Amino acid sequence: MNVFIIAGEPSGDEYGAQLIKNMRSQKQNINFIGIGGPLMEQQGLKSMAPFSQMSVMGFFEIIKTLPFFLNLEKAILKVIDKQKPEKIILIDYPGLNLRLAPKIKSRIKTQIFYYISPQLWAWKEKRIEIIKKYIDKMIVIFEFEKIWYQKREVNVEYVGHPFLDIWKKEEHTDIVNKYNIDVSKPIITLFPGSRSQELKKHLNLFIDVALKLKTSIPQLQILLGLHSEIKLEQKISNDVTVINDIPLKALEIANVAIVASGTATLQAAILNTPAVVVYKMNMISWWLTQRMVQVNYASMANIIAEEEVFPEYLQSNANIENLYSATHKMITNQEYMQKINQKLNLINQKIGTIGASQRAAEYILNY
Repeated sequence: MNVFIIAGEPSGDEYGAQLIKNMRSQKQNINFIGIGGPLMEQQGLKSMAPFSQMSVMGFFEIIKTLPFFLNLEKAILKVIDKQKPEKIILIDYPGLNLRLAPKIKSRIKTQIFYYISPQLWAWKEKRIEIIKKYIDKMIVIFEFEKIWYQKREVNVEYVGHPFLDIWKKEEHTDIVNKYNIDVSKPIITLFPGSRSQELKKHLNLFIDVALKLKTSIPQLQILLGLHSEIKLEQKISNDVTVINDIPLKALEIANVAIVASGTATLQAAILNTPAVVVYKMNMISWWLTQRMVQVNYASMANIIAEEEVFPEYLQSNANIENLYSATHKMITNQEYMQKINQKLNLINQKIGTIGASQRAAEYILNY
């Protein structure tokens, strides 16, 4: 069986790798082709594009990389024409995947699965017409998404969140010993994002806030969690410990975190780490986003809770003073922290149970 699969960012690479692993455990004779990162390649995928060029976010940034994506689209369609895969799996990444779906269907009669929904319920709802017409099965990871799609008469299946399959809560001795961390003292973990433009907008801001916190809380330990593919191009303060081999451990052991809006905000909630959510982008992208977004919150944790559990600071509100005030309150105000932790427990009750990757694999193979 030939299966074509596309993931375009680190979280998709993680979940795609788990999906490939579970599909192979149920049916060994599968040839995976397509696009993915290092984790999917470890599971046997030969990616046809450099993964580092895939993670682009923002209207202006996408325009600058348009020639790359137009050439990539042609290459993908050429491979699909030649290989004629029995199943095609699109993982999130709507900018490319929703453009490809109609073109694939016009070439070959094959099943197209969409695993991990684009956030159509947040913005660009009109794209649901593409899904209704060209996607055979939506496989979603949040229960509210299943309800949303069912109301719009889309063929949808809910499996739960695959992060629960990846992350096992274990002893922290590996990271504690390796980086000489004292878990009896306060820890702040910084997650500035995995895209290059996110690092440019967030990294120095996050570090400046953490260093200011350390002046008022001298025992504070500052951890910087980065994806393994990221290579820092600047010198970091000696007070900051960079962790790029097991960054999620750094998030789990933290008393508080500053996190770029995205997958990591929900991971922080699952790991019961109170966080301040931040996002900055160029002015054109921000102006357009404000006019298109239809939800009240940026972070998935808050969307699931239907209230602001994690304070959010976006664009001009994401400044040193605001972030310092929010994180300082989390570290020093125990009553406030207890309220956040109670709400995190409620969020986790809504996320589902382990086994999402296995359930998704079964649906795809048996459909």
